[in-house]
Amino acid sequence: MKGEVVFSPACLLLAKQIQMKFIILLLFSGTVLLSCGQEKASAPAAGGNQLADLPEDFKTFYQKFHSDSIYQIEHIVFPLEGLPDKADSLTIASGNFRWQKENWRMQRAVDFDLSDFTRKLVPVNEVMVVEYIVHKNGKFGMERRFAKFGDEWNLIYYAGLNRFSSQ
Repeated sequence: MKGEVVFSPACLLLAKQIQMKFIILLLFSGTVLLSCGQEKASAPAAGGNQLADLPEDFKTFYQKFHSDSIYQIEHIVFPLEGLPDKADSLTIASGNFRWQKENWRMQRAVDFDLSDFTRKLVPVNEVMVVEYIVHKNGKFGMERRFAKFGDEWNLIYYAGLNRFSSQ
């Protein structure tokens, strides 16, 4: 019986166990890969077109807020808390800055597919939405907070374009 290899029953059992673990690992890996692909496909576009999770009346408000200057002014709580563009450390630390109705500039809709900014709308609850608009380099951004009082949505906070801290 030269050249013939004989495996013991224990060795054969170990080989079967390894084979089963390999099959389970392959199935698990395949499931993970398929799941990742599906989640990626359903994620919002980089432009931030994620209006699906927002209250319906907010979507209507948001569109009108950016297209009608009178409506916009009527739906801002002045003096509006926030930060000016390029705020210095003293302004930030004081927390006293307020936007005034007299010097408010109309905010227009942005086509995020064509701009260097991305948008993230975060519904905090049914009556508050926070919007982050961030430059694609990740170094600059703006923040707006909207809240619903009664039946009306309003802008309650606006931090203009500022550099993010390097933390």
